[in-house]
Amino acid sequence: MPTQWATRLASAGVALILSSIVPVVAQIPSAAIEHFEPPTDPRWKPTAIEDLNAAYRLLHDNHPGAAAELHDADFVRDLAVARARALARAKTVSSYQGYLAVLAGFATDVGDKHIWSRPTFVVNLPRWPQMLVSKRGDAWLVTDTEPQRAALLNASLISCDGVEVADLARKNLGGFRAVWSIGAQQVQSAPWLFVDEGNPFIERPNVCIFEQKGERRTVKLEWVQIKRESLLPRVKQAVGVGAAGFGVRRVADGYWIALQDLMSDQAFPVVKSVEEQKSALRDARFVVLDLRGNRGGSSELGRQIAVSLFGNDAVSARLGPVTSTDCGSTEVFRATKGNLTQLEYLKDGVLAQASPDIKKMVEDEISAVRAALAEGRTFSARIDCPTGPKPTMTVQPASLLKGRLILLTDNACFSSCLAVADDFRTLGALHVGQTTDAATWYVDVREAYLPSGYSMFSTLQAVSGDSKAVGPFEPTLKYSGDIADTAALERWISDTVVGKP
Repeated sequence: MPTQWATRLASAGVALILSSIVPVVAQIPSAAIEHFEPPTDPRWKPTAIEDLNAAYRLLHDNHPGAAAELHDADFVRDLAVARARALARAKTVSSYQGYLAVLAGFATDVGDKHIWSRPTFVVNLPRWPQMLVSKRGDAWLVTDTEPQRAALLNASLISCDGVEVADLARKNLGGFRAVWSIGAQQVQSAPWLFVDEGNPFIERPNVCIFEQKGERRTVKLEWVQIKRESLLPRVKQAVGVGAAGFGVRRVADGYWIALQDLMSDQAFPVVKSVEEQKSALRDARFVVLDLRGNRGGSSELGRQIAVSLFGNDAVSARLGPVTSTDCGSTEVFRATKGNLTQLEYLKDGVLAQASPDIKKMVEDEISAVRAALAEGRTFSARIDCPTGPKPTMTVQPASLLKGRLILLTDNACFSSCLAVADDFRTLGALHVGQTTDAATWYVDVREAYLPSGYSMFSTLQAVSGDSKAVGPFEPTLKYSGDIADTAALERWISDTVVGKP
């Protein structure tokens, strides 16, 4: 980083994300740290403007929705509105915290969770009022406190400074952390309502009203600093998501397939294990596909699991072929040099352990993007392919799965996890757990550094031919307990959802 900025960043309470670069230094208790505002420095304004313009160009030049040929007027409008708002903010920036808020607000205003700003440096000493809130249904509950605030545990937050909590959250979180129309993202961002990272474009709550056991009380919030590494685990706990883990195991008279992501080195062995044990799985009384904590990767892994369980003929009849014979791939890439470079990186790196089918799909896409670039075409294949409902047959091939298939999700299910959830619901799975997140029809995310090096920004590279949105998916049976408690979930599913033989 530029040496003339080092002192500024350190004094603003900012630390490197990678602790291997800068070791974590023990801090004195947060309540004893002197209160101060971020230092003012006019050099952050041009940096914010330059990085914002670069983020805009990344989307404009690479995102499928920005291409005139796709005729996505909503995306083009949202992108322009988001840029104008962010530029107005950038012109007032005088701190690193303000710079971060400009980029976060720009990403959120585009309206797709796949588009984000990832800072290289984070605020190391945010402030909080010694409590966190969680969103449970329509209620905002205090779910974590320091001992001196323990009396407020489980109280409902009603309002702050005369503003109803729903309106306060929509402004402070919806503008910078979540697409507010999606309930799962409200749940995910809720604990940050009582975290102050120095965003100059929102007002920190001062006096709030809480309700507990039918009585209301007014509380003045006392904001103190806390080490980030101490705060983050508590925020994660307050969100309320699960961790499926990885593997195939026996549960009662059924089987449990745990698949916490769709890309890591741990995911591919799960797919292989399902194939190896498919005879036992097909004969079991029930099979659970546990996607808790799954934020995506490659939906092809879910398809392979489905084939192992149902048989290829049954899956193809219900979901259709993997590719369209007359229109090429079901995903069409915007043909740019940056998108091509990312595909080549995936083939040579991340997908080293992927199946031959997945590798071939990526290789075919690379060839298609190269051909489009050479011919001056904007997309790797046709984008005017007809779309319609998934195939139906008068007589469908019988499924090889004899027992009940159960799909388990939490609010973290996003990206390719949504595609897998959609497929398994179509295949007849009983959906239980929590309502999923949602995504647009744009897919295949990649990141790039912004000019300053202080942040990375993402874009999407391809458009899916299946639909214009995926999710949110609401389960048939909602789980009201702790979604992270695997043992309790196993008992609930085997005893209540499936029931006794």
